[in-house]
Amino acid sequence: MTGMVLAADEGGTDKLGEVVVTATKTAKDTMDAPATVSVVTAKDIENANIHSVDEALTLLPGVYTTRPGGHEPSVMGTNVVMRGIPDYSRTLVLVDGQTLNDPYIGAVTWESVPAETVARIEVVPGPFSSLYGGSAMGGVINIITKTPTQREFSVKGGYGTDNFKSGSLVYQDRIGERVGIVFDYAYKESDGYIKDEVVLKPCGAGGAAVTGAQRTTDASGNTAYLVGDKGTNGWNSQNLGVKLYVDLPAASRLTLGASQFLYDSTGRNHYNTYLRDASGNPVIGNVTVAGAGVNLAATEKNFLTGPDSEIKEVNRYTAEYETKLGKAGALKATLGYTDIPLYNNYFVLGSAATLAGGSSSRMLRPNNELSGSVQASLPLSDRHYLVTGVSANKRMIDTITYSVSDWRNAGATGPIQNRTAGEDTSYALYAQDEITLTDRLMAYLGGRYDFWSTEGFIEQVKAPAAKNEYSARSQTHFSPKASLVYRPVDTTTLRGSVGSSFHAPNLRDTFGWWTPQTGYTYTPNPDLKPETVTSWELGVEQQVGSGTLLRATVYENRLKDLIYRTQSDALMSQGVANAGAATVKGVELEVRQKLLGGLTAFANLTYNDSKITKNSAKPATEGKYMTKTPQKMANIGLQGVKGPWSGSLAGHYVGKVYANDVNADVVSGVYGSYDAYFVADAKIAYKIKGNVALSLSVSNLGDRRYYQSSLAMGRAYYSEIALKF
Repeated sequence: MTGMVLAADEGGTDKLGEVVVTATKTAKDTMDAPATVSVVTAKDIENANIHSVDEALTLLPGVYTTRPGGHEPSVMGTNVVMRGIPDYSRTLVLVDGQTLNDPYIGAVTWESVPAETVARIEVVPGPFSSLYGGSAMGGVINIITKTPTQREFSVKGGYGTDNFKSGSLVYQDRIGERVGIVFDYAYKESDGYIKDEVVLKPCGAGGAAVTGAQRTTDASGNTAYLVGDKGTNGWNSQNLGVKLYVDLPAASRLTLGASQFLYDSTGRNHYNTYLRDASGNPVIGNVTVAGAGVNLAATEKNFLTGPDSEIKEVNRYTAEYETKLGKAGALKATLGYTDIPLYNNYFVLGSAATLAGGSSSRMLRPNNELSGSVQASLPLSDRHYLVTGVSANKRMIDTITYSVSDWRNAGATGPIQNRTAGEDTSYALYAQDEITLTDRLMAYLGGRYDFWSTEGFIEQVKAPAAKNEYSARSQTHFSPKASLVYRPVDTTTLRGSVGSSFHAPNLRDTFGWWTPQTGYTYTPNPDLKPETVTSWELGVEQQVGSGTLLRATVYENRLKDLIYRTQSDALMSQGVANAGAATVKGVELEVRQKLLGGLTAFANLTYNDSKITKNSAKPATEGKYMTKTPQKMANIGLQGVKGPWSGSLAGHYVGKVYANDVNADVVSGVYGSYDAYFVADAKIAYKIKGNVALSLSVSNLGDRRYYQSSLAMGRAYYSEIALKF
C-alpha cells in the first residue's frame, strides 16, 4: 500500500505530495498541512486484498485496526484506534465530510461504504475538535467517494476460503452537462470459520468421567479446560447506494445521496464438543476430567451462539450544497440523517437454554441522528484565509429488553424487563485563520465553541419496578488549537501543534441498558460529563531527491475526566464513570522509497506509551497500560504497477494488547488473549486488454495462529475477476 504521501496515481506512477482537504477544511499539499496526513488512494485499495474500508488503514503509521476474521461485518467488533486513544467514538470517521460514527456508541459500520466507491481516504491523526467536534480526539478519517466524470460501469466477482463470495457493481454516468449519477451494489457471504472456543474453569458437582478436555489457562493464567468450539458462523451482507450530482448556475452543485446496509447471520449453532465418554460418544453436561479429578459444568448453553437473524440495518441520507464566494471563497451546507432501526438483534441465553430452545433475553436498540452544518471559506486579506462555520446534531436511542420464552425465535417479544431512552443535542461555532507569516512560515489559529445537552429516562419494568426521569442538563466547552508549519527549503517541512479537545459521552453510556452474555448487567450513568484531552505534537518531513520521503512525529495526549467502565464481580454488574486521567506519549517514524520498475517500498514504526495516571474508581489501574491499545506497531511492504501487472506484498506487526485494566492478562496463545503477532499478505493482478483484470490474494501467508480475544483467521485465499467498461 503506497498511499500515505507517496500515492500511486491512475497511471501507476508515484508522486511526492498530495492535495488534501481534511486537515484544514481547505485544499493543502500534505507538505503544507499542519498535521502528518496519510492518504490511501483507490489504486492502493485495488492493489491489496481489501473488502472493507477499515482494512485499507491497517498499514498506516499510528493506526491500530481490529475486526473479525474473514472480512465479516461487525456491529461493535471492528475498531480503529489512532495515536493510542482507544474506543470507537474517540476517532471521527467521515464520508464526504459527513459523520459515519453511529449514534448509539460511536462505532463505525465500515462495510456500509463499499470499497469500490472510494476515491481516496485522508487520515489526519491528533485532536481536531477545533474544526470537527468532540469525536475527533484521536484524529479524523475522511472517506472521499468517487464522483462521475464519464459513463463507466465496473463489476467484480470473487471466491475465497470458507466459501467466501463477494460481488459488486458500480455504475456512474453524466446525463447531459449538469447531472451526474452513481449507483452501487455489493454483496458478500461466507460460511465463516471456527474462531470461538469453549473454555471452562473448574466448577460444578462433577459427573461422568470424560476424555478430550485440554488443560489450558485463561489470559490471566488461571487454570481452565478447552472442551469444544462453537462451530462456524455464516453471514451475508449487502449494500445499496445511489448519489445524484446536479451542477447549478453560478458554479454551484447540489449532491443528494441515499444508502442502505444489511447484515444477516446464517448457519449458527453447529458446535463441536471435544468431550468423550468411555465409549467414545460426545458428551455435554456435568463431567469429571479423567485422570485429573476436575469437575466441569459443560452445559449446552456454553456452545450456542443465538438464533440466525437479521443483525443490523443502517440507512443513511445526505444532502450537500456548494457554491463559490467571490474569486477564492466557498460556501458549503450539509444535511444528514442516519437511521438504524436494528442495531444487533441481541440475545442473552438463559442458563437452561439448549439447542431445543429455552428462555432468553432479547434486546433491541434502535437509534438515529440528524445533523447539519454551514461553512464559509474566504480570504480576509492576502495573508489571512478564514474558515468558519456552524453545526448542529441530535442523537436519539431507545433500548428495550424483552423476556423471550424460546431463543430460537429471532423475532419474538415478551414481557419487558427494562427500557431506557435518551437523546443529546450539540450546537457548535468554529473558526480557523490560516495566516501567511512569511513565504515559508504558515500559522493556523482556530477554536470551536460547543454547547452539549442531554436528557432521558431509565426504567426497570420487572420487579422491583422503578423509573427515573433525567431532565435536561448541559455543558459548554471551548477547544482551541494553534499550529505552525515552516518550510526552510522546498523539500523540508517542520510542524508543531498544540490544542485541547473535548468528547461528549456516547448515548449507550448515559442511557443504554445492556446485558452482555457474560451475565453482567451494564448500568448506564446519566450523570456522565464530557472528557477532555490536551495535546501537542512536533513533526518533520523530508524529501530526498525525487523518490524518498522521511517522516518523524512525536506527540503527547493528556486525558482528563476519562470515561471508565467499572465492574463488580460480587454484584455481577458493570458501570461507567468519569473516574480517571491518562497520558499517551508516542513516536511515529516512516520511510518511503520509489524503486525502479514502478515499485514503491515503505516501512513505518509506531510506539505508544498509553497509561492510566489517575483512577479514583479503581486505583489499581494507575500506572497500567490502557486497554485495547498496542504499545508497538510496525509495517513494511512493497507495492507497484508495471504494465499489465500490479500487486503488493506487506507485513504487519502488532505488539501485546491488554484487555484487562490492571494488565493481568499476560498469557498469550489462549482464548481471550490479545497476542502480539506478525502477518504477511500478498496480492497479484493481471490486466487483460485493459478492461478485464484477474487477481489472486493470500492473507496470513505464514498461516500464523494467534488470538485477538477469539482465534484469528489462518491462511486464506481469494481470487477475483474485475471488468470495467
